[in-house]
Amino acid sequence: MPDFIPKADADFDHWFANFQTYTAAHTAELGLSPAQALEIQTAKANWGLAYSNHLVSQDAAMAARALKETRRGEGVNIIRLYAGFIQNRRETTDAQRRFLGITVPDREPTPLDPTAILREHPPRLVLDHSNPRVVVIHFGPNPDDERRNAKPDICGGARIWYVSGSVPAGGTEGIDALPWQWLADDTNSPYNHNVGSAQTITYRAQWFDRLMNLGPLGDPVSCAVTG
Repeated sequence: MPDFIPKADADFDHWFANFQTYTAAHTAELGLSPAQALEIQTAKANWGLAYSNHLVSQDAAMAARALKETRRGEGVNIIRLYAGFIQNRRETTDAQRRFLGITVPDREPTPLDPTAILREHPPRLVLDHSNPRVVVIHFGPNPDDERRNAKPDICGGARIWYVSGSVPAGGTEGIDALPWQWLADDTNSPYNHNVGSAQTITYRAQWFDRLMNLGPLGDPVSCAVTG
């Protein structure tokens, strides 16, 4: 059997007020003594005071939180302003930066593992050849969606190769022997290839790191360009 007393404070407050008012007006009819009716009235008064104080405290807490966030934002703006000024002074030392807790420049870049690029999966290619004599080459881990197509951290960009004609269907045998031509080294997808005439072109790509070490070549992708 469900409880008749409301759980929510606001509903309980309204219900308790009605209960106390009715018992006070009909004490004898309900078989209550004046002392019992007074006990109910006292309990309601105590509850009402506590509930009112709670609501005031909640409003004060919300106001205090809002003020805290405002003051924090103001503080952060001031910190960034003067930290930037101090950071950009030629006279500022790294020891001073450390004491202030601001960024200390990396004077010794982490050595690059020249073999790391070999362990990266090559970039995938998606070709858009909807316009005559132009192929838009989207390259990367997720070339179908450029918003989620950031290149891996180790990669400086992609080297794109092409060859006229299509790769025979049914496998990759003999692909490495094709007369691949260098097209571009690009740091950000996509790359626009302006083609001179209507033809079929095949592309493939590989990553390079910041020292131009090359990763493995990816699978070839072909398209037919209109004139």
